[in-house]
Amino acid sequence: MPSNKLRILSTGMGWPSSQAGGLNTYFKNICENLSVRHTHQALVCSKEKPMVKQGLLVTNIADPDMKLGKRRNLFRTHAAKLMDEQEFDIVYSHFAPYGVGVAEEARRRNIPVIMAFHGPWSEEIRVEGRGITQRIKAWIAKSMEMKAYRLADAFIVLSETFRDVLHHQYGIPLERIFIIAGAADIRRFQPTINQMVVRRSLGLDEDCTMVLTVRRLVNRMGLLQLLDAWREVVLQAPGAVLLIGGKGPLKEQLERRITEYGLEGKVRLLGYISDSELPLYYQAADMFVVPTQSLEGFGLITVEAMASGLPVAATPVGGSREILERFHPEMLFRSERSSDIAAGLIHLLKHKQQWPTSEQCRNHILENYTWEQVASQVEALFEGVIDKHRSLDGHTRNRWSTSVVKGRHDTDVKSGVH
Repeated sequence: MPSNKLRILSTGMGWPSSQAGGLNTYFKNICENLSVRHTHQALVCSKEKPMVKQGLLVTNIADPDMKLGKRRNLFRTHAAKLMDEQEFDIVYSHFAPYGVGVAEEARRRNIPVIMAFHGPWSEEIRVEGRGITQRIKAWIAKSMEMKAYRLADAFIVLSETFRDVLHHQYGIPLERIFIIAGAADIRRFQPTINQMVVRRSLGLDEDCTMVLTVRRLVNRMGLLQLLDAWREVVLQAPGAVLLIGGKGPLKEQLERRITEYGLEGKVRLLGYISDSELPLYYQAADMFVVPTQSLEGFGLITVEAMASGLPVAATPVGGSREILERFHPEMLFRSERSSDIAAGLIHLLKHKQQWPTSEQCRNHILENYTWEQVASQVEALFEGVIDKHRSLDGHTRNRWSTSVVKGRHDTDVKSGVH
């Protein structure tokens, strides 16, 4: 672990207490863990004042309802003021639109920039809608991303899948991309010793086999395909009930499909699950399912569920594939098609002896996916980038030349990726 105390300025998208999502959850956890050893300030966009641990300074820059251009300018202006008032060793950016102006200000002051690539923002926009307006939005988003990424000294990705996306779709050299997987809060997410007590506390059926998923209700998360599959599952496993947690634009369509398929007693939409209740729902369930259709960069929910002792079944997409292939490949469906999701779930529900045990699930997380491990690897990368930066002349160095941390982009900074 690095011995020097670093001065870090981070920019995120939001804070999970007011805006759910994997990116915000990751940002909160990595900021908290880095702040244990380092001086750390974070800038976010949130409707509410973020609730943070002592030692971490988080500043709410703007309201998410403001126009994007104004939010971007506020991030840049505030970051520039901070950089003029105090010294920073590194800028750590997590969302390209908010990070681009901050990165430009950092470059003017010769401060190195690390960008965490959580996924192709422009592609997410494109797959969630149709028509010329959506294509224009995606094109504008791609332009913002490309502008931001040209300013980075190195990139952190959470999976091999997003390493390949960043390389092939954005032209980033592989030697500047470092794989450091995500993690679970192992103190917050733990197995229960009495599942029935947890179910009663949540008002859930105590006698069924409970399959849970918690997702944003958008197309790429595969919830429509999961409902198509579940219509077949209940014919073979009538004692199974599907719980879907989350909010989003697909809510009404999901409700209509549940009614159309006659699944009212077999599927329950839970709505948004609060941070305080999420660990309980993991403990209450028998299996977690991840039916993602595309752009699953890592899947924090997968490791959170497993840390809770909950077996996870998933489509072979992105980070879920990488996690489960190295742990229990039998829990992967053949493809993301609804027919293969159905076949996989039916087989697993009929052969529960093939599931990994609660202890096996948790031990895999303890060995490979803790935030302490992630923070240690991020710190090591920061030190390498800073050392490389200082060894070169700030005015003449080529930001797109040699490896930032020689020989380490393939192995040393990976977490749970062997």
